Amino acid sequence: MKKPIFTLLFLFFVSSVGAQRLLSLSEAIEIAKRESYASKAAALSFMSSYWSYRQYRAGWLPSLALSGTLMNYDRSIVEARDYETGRVSYVDNNSLYNSVRVSVNQNLPWADGTLSLRSDLSRFDQFDYDQTTYNSTPLLLYYNQPLRRYSSMQWNKRIQPLQFERAKRNYLENLQNITINVTGYYFAALSAQSNLKQSLAKHKDLGTLYAKTSKKMELGLVTKGELLQLELSMLNAEMSISNNRLTLDNALFRLFSYLNIADYKNIELVAPTTLPQITISSDEVVARSYKNSAHTLARELNLLAARQNLEWAKANTGLQVSLQAQIGLTQSAGSFKGAYNKLKDNEIIGITFSLPIYDWGLGGGKKRVAKAQLELAGIEAQQDDIEFEQEIRTTVMYFNNQAEQCRISRRALEVAEETYLMAYKRYENGAMTVTDFNTANNELESAQAQYLSQLNTFWAYYYTIQRLTLYDYIRGCDIDCDFDKIVK
Repeated sequence: MKKPIFTLLFLFFVSSVGAQRLLSLSEAIEIAKRESYASKAAALSFMSSYWSYRQYRAGWLPSLALSGTLMNYDRSIVEARDYETGRVSYVDNNSLYNSVRVSVNQNLPWADGTLSLRSDLSRFDQFDYDQTTYNSTPLLLYYNQPLRRYSSMQWNKRIQPLQFERAKRNYLENLQNITINVTGYYFAALSAQSNLKQSLAKHKDLGTLYAKTSKKMELGLVTKGELLQLELSMLNAEMSISNNRLTLDNALFRLFSYLNIADYKNIELVAPTTLPQITISSDEVVARSYKNSAHTLARELNLLAARQNLEWAKANTGLQVSLQAQIGLTQSAGSFKGAYNKLKDNEIIGITFSLPIYDWGLGGGKKRVAKAQLELAGIEAQQDDIEFEQEIRTTVMYFNNQAEQCRISRRALEVAEETYLMAYKRYENGAMTVTDFNTANNELESAQAQYLSQLNTFWAYYYTIQRLTLYDYIRGCDIDCDFDKIVK
C-alpha cells in the first residue's frame, strides 16, 4: 500500500534533519574529488595544459590572416637626395597611405620552414602633387627555409605530446593526493568523535557507579575516600568531554572545509573497518609506477630539455644559412583597375648567411655548458629513479604488514572492551578499587585510539600506492577519468 505524500515528505524531513546522517570515508573522498577547492584547482591546472597543447596543435594547421594599414596620414619634412648630383635637400611631405594584405601561412615541421601565400594591395596619395599610386601583388608565394639552424618545431613535436600526457597523469595524481588528504582529515575527526563518545560513556558509567557507591557509603560498606576518588574521576571525565568536544568541532571544521561543505550538522563518521584482503608485490608496484605515473614522463622531459639545450647550442654556433624565395605577380599604376592589368613577374631568391670569425670562445663555452647540463640531468634522473623505487618498496613493505597490525589492534580493542566490562562489574560488586577501574578504562581508550590509528595508517599506505601507480588494486583496474568532460 502506498504511503500518503505528506507522510513521505515527513519521513524525508526527519531523515535529513532530525536523524544523524552517516558519512563513510569513501563517500567523503568522492565528495572531495567533486566539490573541494583542491579538485577545482587540479582541474584548472589541467585545463591550462590542455589549451597550451591545443595552441601547439593549431600551429601545425594553416592560418588565414588579414592585416593592413588604414589612414596613415603623414605631413612632415623629409630628406630627399638628387640621384644625379647627390645633393640632399628637405622637402614637404603631405601623403596618405593605406594597405591591406590577405595571407595563408603554413609551417612545415618536416623541413622547419614557413610557406605563405598572400595577396597585397596598397594606395599612396601625394596631395602636393595631386598623384595617386596603386600597387598590387595579386598573388605571391613566399618560402623561408633555414638550412643550418636549430629546429624548434621538431623539438616541440617530441616534447609537447609528452607534456600533455604528463598533465593528464598529474591531474590523476592530484586527485589521489586529495584522497590522501581527506583520509588524514577524516581519521583525525573520527578519532576525535571516538574520544568524545568514549568520554561520554565513561562519565555515564562513573555517574552510575557514583550513585551506587554513595548508597554503599551510607550503609558503611565503603569509605569516603573511595567515594571522593570516584568523584574526582567523574570531574576528570567532564573535563575530557569538554576538551574532546572542542577537538571534534575543530577536526570536523577542517574536514568539511576541505570538502567544501558548509552544513555538516548531525553527520556521524563511520570507521572503514572492512579491509581488502590483498597482498601487493613490490616488483609489480614498481613496474606499474614506471608505466603509469608522471615520474617517468617528468624524467624523460628533463632529459629532452637538456638535449634540446645542447642541440640549440650546437646549431647556433658557427655558420648560419637561410634560404628565402618568393614568386608571384605585381603591378603599379595610377588607378585601381590599372594595378591589376598587365601584371609583371615578381621573383626573388637568395641565401643569407652569418659566420662568426672570432667570438672569444663564447660558442664553444655554450656547448660545453649544455653538455655538462645534459650529463647532470642524466645523473639526477638515475638518482631520482633510485629514490623513487626505494619509496615504492618501503611503502609496499609497510602496507603488506599493516593489515596484520590492524588485526592485532582490533583484537586488543576487543580484549580491552571485555576487560572494562569485567572491571565495571567487579567494582560494582566491591571487588576492585577505583584506581584499577580507571586503569581498565584508560586501557580501553588507548586500545580504541590505537585501532583507529592503525586503520588510518593502512588506508594512507594504500592510497599512497594508488598515487604511485595510478592503479586501483581493490577493483583491479587503472585509474582514469573523462578528460574531455573537464574542459567542457
